[in-house]
Amino acid sequence: MKCLIFFAIFFIMAGKSALATTFTYTNSETNNNSIPLGYEVPIPVNSLTPVDGFRTYDSLNLRHVQLSQASDVVSQIEIGRTLNDLPIYAYRISDDDNLTVEGALEGAVLINGGIHAREWQTPEAVTGYMEYLFDNKDDQYIGQYLLENLNFVVIPVLNIDGFLQTQRFPNLVTDSPETPRDGRMRRKNMRQVDTSLETTTDNFNGVDLNRNNAPYWATSTRSSSTTTSIVYHGSGAASEPEILALQQAAVVTGEDRLRFYIDTHSFSQLYFADYTQNSRRNRLNDKLANIMQAANDFKYQYSPATAGVGIGSTDEYFANTYQALSYTLEIEPVNSNTQYGGTGISHSGFILPNAEVPRMREETRKATMAGLYAITHPPTVSGFSVIRVSDQQEVFSGQWQLQNQQRALILGQNSPLSADTEYRLQVHFNKPMRLLENNQVVGFSNITNPLGIAMQLTGIVNGQPVVYDLNTSQGQWNIEQGIVRYKTDTFEQPLQLPSGFQWDDHSLLALSVSTKDYTGQNLDSDSATVADWQNGAWIHYEDSTGNGNSDFGGTNKSTRLIDDGSSLFTQPDPVPLPVPPSESGSGGAIGYLLMIMLLSFGFRNSWSR
Repeated sequence: MKCLIFFAIFFIMAGKSALATTFTYTNSETNNNSIPLGYEVPIPVNSLTPVDGFRTYDSLNLRHVQLSQASDVVSQIEIGRTLNDLPIYAYRISDDDNLTVEGALEGAVLINGGIHAREWQTPEAVTGYMEYLFDNKDDQYIGQYLLENLNFVVIPVLNIDGFLQTQRFPNLVTDSPETPRDGRMRRKNMRQVDTSLETTTDNFNGVDLNRNNAPYWATSTRSSSTTTSIVYHGSGAASEPEILALQQAAVVTGEDRLRFYIDTHSFSQLYFADYTQNSRRNRLNDKLANIMQAANDFKYQYSPATAGVGIGSTDEYFANTYQALSYTLEIEPVNSNTQYGGTGISHSGFILPNAEVPRMREETRKATMAGLYAITHPPTVSGFSVIRVSDQQEVFSGQWQLQNQQRALILGQNSPLSADTEYRLQVHFNKPMRLLENNQVVGFSNITNPLGIAMQLTGIVNGQPVVYDLNTSQGQWNIEQGIVRYKTDTFEQPLQLPSGFQWDDHSLLALSVSTKDYTGQNLDSDSATVADWQNGAWIHYEDSTGNGNSDFGGTNKSTRLIDDGSSLFTQPDPVPLPVPPSESGSGGAIGYLLMIMLLSFGFRNSWSR
């Protein structure tokens, strides 16, 4: 027995003392055990503010704390602790009432970063979202709109232990140039791992947190029960404290309100996604991905997967548990860093050159903000004003106001309108409706053009339908003056009713509006109902026929200057509104669906996920 114990101790000690082979990343040097990247090796720096490169974990953490202490729109929440007993923080970026501006319940969004330790792009990207919203909290535009109407929670770094390990050795890796595993290239958490690179016994240990999730834990050949595998899935679903923390973040965010989730990774330059058995949810998942792709002119691609199978990833968990629109965002590059002048050496795609980091932050920020904007609310008409040009008096107005979870149109000034009189018509919306660059209205990729609106007055005279077309070509989206709350939430144009128009002859007179928000979402056709999210899809988001479960909206005809009490969706609609010019020329739905089908076969083998 003593002999057996001796040999057991001998082999354990021998394993502990075995030296690992260490390799050094360099710019161009090719000495023994060097791996030339072809550009300067990024070394994390201490800086609270963004730099041309990467910040240390301590700097990022201090930056998050600084933002939470400097503003009441950022709050820190401890959601768990790592294996090494470090606190894992989520940050709620929102006002503090969980209500929209008009008083309805806010939707909730969760974005995770830093689940794989070596993917340094992701904490920088997610921190960039926090910094953008903090800097734009009073911009009267997208930043303020999101903060006032959405419950947004981010986890900048989930795998803190592993991230710290990669930053201890920013230019060192172990094992081999082809399959580096510890130091700068650690992927997994630090279960049964020490911080030294000198021993080989633990360099391969740890759990891949993106294989540690229900409902498809341990069901795929792309995860492993072997503890030394790079995709080791752990001893059971959610066996790791980091994954328990992520699940707790969903509780903090508001499980019953959660509608959108992103797990941020690198690299492959695409959005992975997972279908469920919910076809409406899947269709909206495609639509939201298209919006985020459009933010950078489709530089990123999209790869949805078949329902009912998976690898144990976090996006699968949120898709199936909450029917949330869920993605694994793989930040650039596509394959390796040869596009930046690099050598293309194995795994160099995880090491983005310092000079590319600011652009990466901006591109991911643009795409993610577009996604948040789209999922916050469908657009709808919120009110109108008619102003007489001769004396600048408001002669007619109406505002949709929330009352017991329904909106009612409250008329303000209501003087009858006259023929051959010059007015200005202002139509108000519940959100900023157009994209701005340098304070100028611009189009959004191939989805919307700067103007993109059509309007009519429709009515009933002596029992017969009448239509008064309104020429919107002379109108504009207001930016500074004439807004309600946000830049571009109001469209203003001249209005002059034709000779022979008699107010008292009308038993019905309604404003009919057709437009899209800047991400291409049609109007909610009925302003009286409040659109919300339920089981992976919109409810009370009516199309032009009154179907509140279509998810696609339509023409809004609900704002009535003269109301005869008739049902909204049984009224005559003799002349369909013209489609705004660019809204039908986006390259074709067939081409887009074909692209999805092709991509779904091509990208599921990336081990970066």
